[in-house]
Parts: sequence; structure tokens; C-alpha cells
Amino acid sequence: MSTIKVENVIAASHLGKELELITLATELPNARYSSSGNPSVIIEMDTNSSKKAAGVLFSNGKALVTGVTNLNEGKSIMLNLKKLVKKYDSKINTKRATKLENMVVKENIGMIVDLKAMALAIPGSEYDPLRFQGLILRMEKPEASFIIFESGVLIVTDIVSEAKAKKALKELKKFMTESGLAS
Repeated sequence: MSTIKVENVIAASHLGKELELITLATELPNARYSSSGNPSVIIEMDTNSSKKAAGVLFSNGKALVTGVTNLNEGKSIMLNLKKLVKKYDSKINTKRATKLENMVVKENIGMIVDLKAMALAIPGSEYDPLRFQGLILRMEKPEASFIIFESGVLIVTDIVSEAKAKKALKELKKFMTESGLAS
């Protein structure tokens, strides 16, 4: 039996006030301003491993941490991020809770998946192999999103726990097996 692997966790919190992004981008170490999409400041953060995490600050005070593999690590880095920002803005609230906002898990089911047949069998799925080699599927029950590759690698996101990931994967694998879409 294959096992799932947590690839990324996104932890979220709030700093309790609006932020001046340009000032923070110029004063915080390892920070850069990003104007694409939703303007933000992205800060490279150290983790307990050789990997780097990123802290993302938005002008409304929302803060995200990504690049970690569990909520406890996300909480620890979020606290470090809040303390770092507080050095430059003393009105930052470091006491607000940090919650798991999203996670990405991966599993290899060890079967070849017929993506073309799957795209035809599932209304609303997205598959354009000339643009991207995976099939994108959004499931309502349980709520999750998948990227499915022909090799049997499944990526699951839009979930907030490993238990929800396992439940979503179980439902998807059951459907794929019963429909003859995976062999």
C-alpha cells in the first residue's frame, strides 16, 4: 500500500493591523516586494532543516508561511516572522492564532491512469496535454483538488488535514478503479 507524503503546508495568521509593504520590503532582511496579483512582501525564512520557507505579508495584515511540511513548523516560523516584523512596527500583534490554511500531499498509486478517458468520464475536469501533462480535478465531496498524472502520481490540495487528504484519495481511487480508469 502506498503512503501519502506532505509536500507543503500553508499556515495563516493576522498581524492585527494594516501594513506598509514598501517600507517593510526595504527594511526587512531577505525581503522583496511583489506587485503581481495581490501585492505582498515575500521574506525568505530559515527552517530547522536545510529547506527554506517563505513568509508572505499582505497590506491588510494577513500573513502566510509556506514551504513547511507540518503545522507546528508553520507556527514556529510564523512566530519568528511576527517577531521580525515587530522590530520594524511595534504595533504588530504577535498573539493571534496561526491555523493551517492549505496543504499539498502527494501519493503514487502504482497504477497507470488513462487521463484522456478520465477527462471524458468526469465533467468539469481539465485536461490539455499540450499545455500541461496532468489532469486537474476538483471534488466537492470531500472538498479537494487533484492533479493526476498518467504515471499514477496524485497531488491533492485544498485540504486542511492529512485525514481529509486520505479520505479524498480513497474516494478518487475507488472511482478510478470502479470506472476502469486506472490499471
